[in-house]
Amino acid sequence: MKPDYFSFMWWDGNEECRINGKLARSTEIYAQGEQDGFYAAGGARQTMGIAVRRSELIATLAALQGVGPEDVQLDRTVLQLSAKAAGRFRSSIGTLLGNAFEPGPDGFRSRIAGDPSEAIFGLLVDAYLGSPPNQLREDRPRRPEKIVRQAEECFFAAQGAPVSLADLCAAASVSQSSLYRAFSAVCGEPPLAYFHKRQLTDARRRLVHLPAYRGAVKFAALSAGLSELGRFSVEYRTLFGESPSSTLGRKPPNSSVSSPRSNR
Repeated sequence: MKPDYFSFMWWDGNEECRINGKLARSTEIYAQGEQDGFYAAGGARQTMGIAVRRSELIATLAALQGVGPEDVQLDRTVLQLSAKAAGRFRSSIGTLLGNAFEPGPDGFRSRIAGDPSEAIFGLLVDAYLGSPPNQLREDRPRRPEKIVRQAEECFFAAQGAPVSLADLCAAASVSQSSLYRAFSAVCGEPPLAYFHKRQLTDARRRLVHLPAYRGAVKFAALSAGLSELGRFSVEYRTLFGESPSSTLGRKPPNSSVSSPRSNR
């Protein structure tokens, strides 16, 4: 699944089936959790699933719960419903799909008047909110190192394109507050400040190895994803104590370092 989507899956059948390693039950809806998808194994079965935009699901849940979007946690694996609620959910899904599709000569074709996606989204939100809170959270908290690593993968996969806090939260499947706590514990600073410093360091590395030519400083800054050149120069001097042009073309220091001579 793409990081900006969240998905759910459920199962029907008389033979044993496992979804993401868990024994499937008719009263459960399975969320992707930390998986990159769903893995079903077992006997004859019929499965259905829904993929929704993570931002839309978070915004809807936050509004209905009266909390901020950063307080909505989606790192959940199973929605445990009562037998009555599960039966109502499946029956409603079946009715919506039956009204939206009708048999055609080449299989199923959509009716022009029906698009059940919004109604199915509403049923999913109702099921999500109706699940007991103690069954929605994972047994143990996410390790900060893993959250930081997943955010790093998202940031560097962008290859210099702008990355927002929402992008990082989606990639790590955590709220904004959890992302800040993880970066504070591992890196000692907020996520965007950490990545900006990484970009400045990357630009410095490029400057050290570039020959001195017109436009070299601009090339190094843009290659590191820093497009505001005036701001880049100021921040570079603040961090490294010299201008970018002073670093340009400097030979890397030797690997062997001699000890300073003492004045006795």
